[in-house]
Amino acid sequence: MINCGRFILAGIAFVASVVFSFVISYWLLILAGIACVYVAAQWFVIRCRVYELTTERIRIRTGIVNRRTDEMELYRVQDITLLEPLGERLFGLGTIHITTSDDSTPNLWIEAIRGASDLREELRKSVEACRDQKRVRVTEVE
Repeated sequence: MINCGRFILAGIAFVASVVFSFVISYWLLILAGIACVYVAAQWFVIRCRVYELTTERIRIRTGIVNRRTDEMELYRVQDITLLEPLGERLFGLGTIHITTSDDSTPNLWIEAIRGASDLREELRKSVEACRDQKRVRVTEVE
């Protein structure tokens, strides 16, 4: 869902290059191959992204060849926003935007996931429990 627009454009490029390869030159089939490789790479990037919610932190693992793991402590969460655009709602998906006080990850996006509303509630409860456990309170100054 995240790469839908890219996949459509790559599909158009693939079909156009195959059709025009018969008319202009067979070298245009290289463009079709590039479109296929691009779609596969984008699909693998999404498939290799893993979000893990524990009682104290959110762990994000990304990467196909080189893996990267980022962790964010839950007590640093300032705000959790649930976004459900029409395109995602049609497929039962949603996006969660988390604003934090963490310097390395001030904004975290968990995109196009099933059960986003339930996850947001679970995340909110975990944040409060973690703050209570660590005796941390967030104060807002205007």
